[in-house]
Amino acid sequence: MMLKKILAIFFGLAFLSFVAVQYNDPDPTVWMVIYGAAAILCFLAAFNKVPHAILWIAVILCVAGGIYMWPEKYEGLSVGGGDIKNIEEAREALGLLMIAVIFGGFILADKYSQRSRSAAELAQKRKWA
Repeated sequence: MMLKKILAIFFGLAFLSFVAVQYNDPDPTVWMVIYGAAAILCFLAAFNKVPHAILWIAVILCVAGGIYMWPEKYEGLSVGGGDIKNIEEAREALGLLMIAVIFGGFILADKYSQRSRSAAELAQKRKWA
């Protein structure tokens, strides 16, 4: 669980830095809210204060948004590599998919931890039975 806490705080700080660099985006408010919400959920996940249902909803919305935002033609992520509209859409889609993967990882980590705890409790009961 300690690894999850460290990663959640790390990703929360990373998403806060993403918020900071959105000022020059064509639609900064939308992405500041998205990355800000992702940061808050990361910090809450670090201390097990967010229900899995909320993380699942975020995963589903981010996957759907990533698919919807995916550019018609993928031309990479760096400016100068193609049409700026396609590059911007690819960055936005990948940002959403990254959030989905991270939150999915938090859910899996919690499930694994619960399973490990249950197995340890069962082993302890068998030891004393």
